[in-house]
Amino acid sequence: MKDYPIEIDDYLSGNMSISEQQAFEERLRTDAALAQEFKLQKEMFAMYGNESWAEGDEDILKTDQAKQLQSFFKSDEASDIKATINEVITENRTSVNSRRFWFIGIAASIAVLLTVSLFVFKDKNYEELYASFIHLDEIPSLVTRGEDAHKLLEEAQLLFEAQKYEEATQSFSEYHQKEATINPLSYIYNGIAYIELGEFDRALVQFKRLEDSNTLQAKKAKWYRALVFLKQKNKTKLKQTLQTILDNNSNYKYKEAQELLDMID
Repeated sequence: MKDYPIEIDDYLSGNMSISEQQAFEERLRTDAALAQEFKLQKEMFAMYGNESWAEGDEDILKTDQAKQLQSFFKSDEASDIKATINEVITENRTSVNSRRFWFIGIAASIAVLLTVSLFVFKDKNYEELYASFIHLDEIPSLVTRGEDAHKLLEEAQLLFEAQKYEEATQSFSEYHQKEATINPLSYIYNGIAYIELGEFDRALVQFKRLEDSNTLQAKKAKWYRALVFLKQKNKTKLKQTLQTILDNNSNYKYKEAQELLDMID
């Protein structure tokens, strides 16, 4: 069997000299079998390589499916999969013949493709789930309208309600810096605003502050943390967080946590 897979991998990985690259590219124009395998392996290489996803193709990147894939590839779950694939290939490349390495590459790529397919198609309703579980109407108002002492907090809530999330987070941050006594509900509003902006780490910081507030609202932190992972489509951390809620049936949103877990399993 020809060493097409290893040659292609060396080319894609940049392990060829300039003269070797030129010779390889010339063969691509004349060897139909090589060209066919090159196309396949290039696609697989892009799946578990470090290249930016569909870099330079702005039309593709604007599609909903592309946004879902980009979000998935940035998740911890995708990073773990890529690391495992690269580890398996690295361990086997020097110790097995080219045929076996080729099949390892195919198997690894199939694993990625299956995972992505399951993520996109099985979990395509994550946005709908988030919308159905967020229940903004259940969050009490932050202030009584017109109270001078809470003008900044009132402004932040009005910005939030107008879906001006960037401005809302700025107002909440100013409020948190100026006030000695913080209304814990502001952490919920601010955290949700960060979720809507796609700034998930900052959202988690807000819900950690909520958890540490030692108030009656603190018990809600786990649920809102779960909503971060739901919006992020991070299934692993979502399931872990829901399980912590289900450890005690007196926990906030226990019933909803069980329902959501059943939906994503």
